Amino acid sequence: MEKFSLPVLSVQNLSAQSQAGWRAVSDISFDVGMGECIAIIGPNGSGKSSLLKAITRQFSIIAGKVELSGIDICQLSRQEMAQWISIVAQHEYVDPRLTVGEYVWLGRTPHACYFSQQEHENVVNQSLTDVGLYHKKEHHFGDLSGGEQQRANIARAFAQKARIILLDEPTNHLDPLARIELLNLVKAKGVTAIAVLHDLSLVSEFADKVLLLQNQKMVAYSCPEGVLNDRFISPTFGLRVIPFQHPRANSIIHHFEALGSNCYDQPRGGVV
Repeated sequence: MEKFSLPVLSVQNLSAQSQAGWRAVSDISFDVGMGECIAIIGPNGSGKSSLLKAITRQFSIIAGKVELSGIDICQLSRQEMAQWISIVAQHEYVDPRLTVGEYVWLGRTPHACYFSQQEHENVVNQSLTDVGLYHKKEHHFGDLSGGEQQRANIARAFAQKARIILLDEPTNHLDPLARIELLNLVKAKGVTAIAVLHDLSLVSEFADKVLLLQNQKMVAYSCPEGVLNDRFISPTFGLRVIPFQHPRANSIIHHFEALGSNCYDQPRGGVV
């Protein structure tokens, strides 16, 4: 099968509201192919996290629909949803007394009745190996650094073996190197991933497509070059986009400066 040939997720004219009754997102449509990495960007309050909650039915769908390989999510049980979608939330509330291995084991819960104990163990070990934490399997979660805890969250999502991973601001509170390493872990796995990202400088290296939101509505959905340009970024963020060729790779990197600054007189660098 050719990569991206199968639309594993289809969002069609989606509008949703929160449990409190306020409008979360309005009339959003986009498709995600198998194995694609999608970045969702937008100003604070634009509906990024709300969109993920609508896709996972944490918010109520009031118009349109969400399909997983042609199946309406409203037809799926919670267990079936967990087999389709794993979530790495902004704040994971984990009992610090759990060992790292025990925590990653929680990702196997949707499959508890379908595999042997040894098969579950193999998946957990491989997931820990994939994120470089196998040597800390017996350590307590609370003893990990912030970056290691986030890698453990990714390992738990890998162990869930869902078709899609949703990541809500996964790089928050991480240092620059840890941010890059975490997104590289996800991309290298080859899974379908949708990540809400605040740091615009990370988007072009991670994303196959970018979804730009503003005021709970979709502004653009395209490849990074089609969205990370002055046409969309300047009115949305108040930033100028500076694209340049990566010195060692055949790709375009984007940096951003505040409108009104002089990019020729000041050092270049990401500011988001």
